[in-house]
Amino acid sequence: MARDIKKIDAKGRLFVPTRQRETFGDTVVVTNSLDKGYLCVYTLERFDEVKRDTNGWNSVKPEVRKMRRAIIGEALYTKVDSAGRITVTNELWERIGAKPGDEICIFDEDDKLEICTKIFYDNEDHDLSQIDVSSDDYNISSL
Repeated sequence: MARDIKKIDAKGRLFVPTRQRETFGDTVVVTNSLDKGYLCVYTLERFDEVKRDTNGWNSVKPEVRKMRRAIIGEALYTKVDSAGRITVTNELWERIGAKPGDEICIFDEDDKLEICTKIFYDNEDHDLSQIDVSSDDYNISSL
């Protein structure tokens, strides 16, 4: 996963990293992340997977409905302009405490980007020693 630092321009736009433009095509989906302080930018195909996956969740549970509203209901389909920028709504920027002129960290996960403010990232706890990686949820043999 690579990290880029960009600035939000005066119109709320953000440059998609050059190496991702071909992968992402001309339309992307920007929405809330499961992680506080982050937004996600998906390819259309990856977002379709997210929607399919969340359709399988038990919608009787209030937290499932809340998560689906936040991720699916607030999703923004936006075009990548000829300069490689995407426009993000003020509402989504506000979700992560960002505004025009702020520095943003962009984390590249192939067909998904994760975005947070640089200030948020710099203040996050990056100590990995307390994370239990013994469960089957992690495959870290390549580390």
